[in-house]
Amino acid sequence: MTFLNNLLTKVDKLITYVSAITIFIMMMWIVMDVVLRSVFNSPITGTIEITGEYLLLIIVYLSISYAYKEGSHVSVDFIVEKFPKPIRSVLKVITNLLAIATFSLLGYANYQKGLDYFANDVRTTSLLQYPLAPALIIISIGVFLLVINLLLESIAIIRGKVDV
Repeated sequence: MTFLNNLLTKVDKLITYVSAITIFIMMMWIVMDVVLRSVFNSPITGTIEITGEYLLLIIVYLSISYAYKEGSHVSVDFIVEKFPKPIRSVLKVITNLLAIATFSLLGYANYQKGLDYFANDVRTTSLLQYPLAPALIIISIGVFLLVINLLLESIAIIRGKVDV
């Protein structure tokens, strides 16, 4: 179990670095687009599509697992913290199991749709006509990493290794 936790932590950090680099790339891309649009009246073609359908997905979905592990997601726990520790643990496991089921379905559906898009070479209708399948696979990767984190956390709570 420790090996899997350590491996997942390393993978989470690696893809979070990819997300951070993507933020920098997106920032530079948009700045260049604004400069070219303002100075030369010639924007970069496809900026909205590429930044919105690829770069933003990389930023959000490849860092969602790491953000969960670090406790960075928004949570409202003012009621739950009033419960005794055993009840909090049970509620956390139940919540995690519901999240695992939901995100597993989401990840699987995106993965299947991504494979379908690869097989049928589905592309955007924009001027660039870039493929959409990689975007769906990016979503699946991020969601499945989150599912693994939720599962490992649930097991740790059940085994008494994590305080809630």
